[in-house]
Amino acid sequence: MPKHADNEPPIVTSTIPYVGHIIGLWRHGSKYYQIISARCKLPIYTLQILNGKVYVVTSVDLVNAVNRNSRVLAFNPFIAQLGKRITGHDEATSLIVQHNLNGERGQGYVTEIHEKTVSSLAPGKSLENMTEAMLVEASEYLKPGNVVDLFEWVRQMVTVCSTRAIYGPNNPFDQNSGRMVQKFWDFDHDLNTLIIDLAPRLFAPKGDHARSELGAAFQQYFEQCDPKRGRGSALSEARRTINAHYGLTSWNQGRLEVGVLLGILANTIPAIFYLLVHILSDPMLLQEIREELESACLQYDAAAKTQYLKILTMREKCVILHSSFQEVLRVHALGSSVRYVREDIILQDQYLLKKGMVVQMPMAVMHSDPSSWGTDVDEFQPRRFLKLANVNNTKEGKSSATAYRPFGGGASLCPGRHFVTLEAMAVTASFILRFDAVPVDGGWRIPAQKQESMATNVFPPERDIRVDIRERQGYEGVKWDFVMA
Repeated sequence: MPKHADNEPPIVTSTIPYVGHIIGLWRHGSKYYQIISARCKLPIYTLQILNGKVYVVTSVDLVNAVNRNSRVLAFNPFIAQLGKRITGHDEATSLIVQHNLNGERGQGYVTEIHEKTVSSLAPGKSLENMTEAMLVEASEYLKPGNVVDLFEWVRQMVTVCSTRAIYGPNNPFDQNSGRMVQKFWDFDHDLNTLIIDLAPRLFAPKGDHARSELGAAFQQYFEQCDPKRGRGSALSEARRTINAHYGLTSWNQGRLEVGVLLGILANTIPAIFYLLVHILSDPMLLQEIREELESACLQYDAAAKTQYLKILTMREKCVILHSSFQEVLRVHALGSSVRYVREDIILQDQYLLKKGMVVQMPMAVMHSDPSSWGTDVDEFQPRRFLKLANVNNTKEGKSSATAYRPFGGGASLCPGRHFVTLEAMAVTASFILRFDAVPVDGGWRIPAQKQESMATNVFPPERDIRVDIRERQGYEGVKWDFVMA
């Protein structure tokens, strides 16, 4: 164990030296940081794990300091360190990924992929095309008269529709959607064990097999892809072009795409589920959001007898829906932002962080801090972010903005945040305008979350909710469609 300097963050000990914190993280997941932080009440502290250290940051001021030092406290090294364990790509591809990782000598694979991802998912035509394609597919799932398990229904719909929007027709989830959806969630379920990378075929057989099958399916997809006739998104085309430029084999392209699926699906699906549940379980909130949507975002065509939902209008006009989604992420995003210390640094002229160690900024701690969110921090308050919008330039507003980290922060802010937000709001609006949902087994109860992967932020529910989906009274027989503008 490296010697601990006097000006390093104080050590929080465990009952079992060197492995106690590992056991805690294995048992509790990222909630372990909440347990330790509540006990020690420090702005930053050190966990000694095997022969390394993890610096855990819980202070808003120190999070800002980490964000300001993104060259030294960097996210990209984790792509190299964990990427191979997550996707299982080969050593030659690892060398390509690691080359010029932080862009000091011009472009590298990671920096090019990141730049193209940001531009493809920024507000604009590419984002609108993806959202439109997703909603066209989703309309096939929005039908009344079904009794469904709500999370399972959201999972199937969003997986199939999002992958069609991003990869176009004839992608792996088009071919055998039920099987491929299950394979992705088998992979996600075993991800923690796959990351440890200790005999995955023995200790995570379902996840390892699912990863291989998903990778092989995307390998075939890339081998059969004709860029001149392709109907994928700007995002998938950019990735295919960059992969070809760097000489990645189709086998490795398939493996890398399995990792991309985590970003597309693993957080989005539970977030949409919890947004629906929070709204549907609160009759007053449901009524207010419906009225907001009907006032600002519906356009009726009498000749066609069709109600059109104006998708892009929602971002500006449906403030209660947007605030509700932000609050869902505050309450249910429980993961952690991570950085690698590339060289020794004194953080905020006080704390020494040593080269080669890890910085963690746990969302669960930030999102449950009364000093940032007030005394009602443990309650779901759908209008919380409306109130914060009015105090943006105050100390309270700035503290909450920094403490809010479902998409990370600083140089590694999630490039998919615009697509996820628009997708979640659009799916939810389409559902609640058209349908009522009644729990089959009694009243609404918000299910607790179960952590399955340390690599994701919004965890799935411990139990599903079986609901009867009924056509909304007064809207029987109405045709529905949408327009982006």
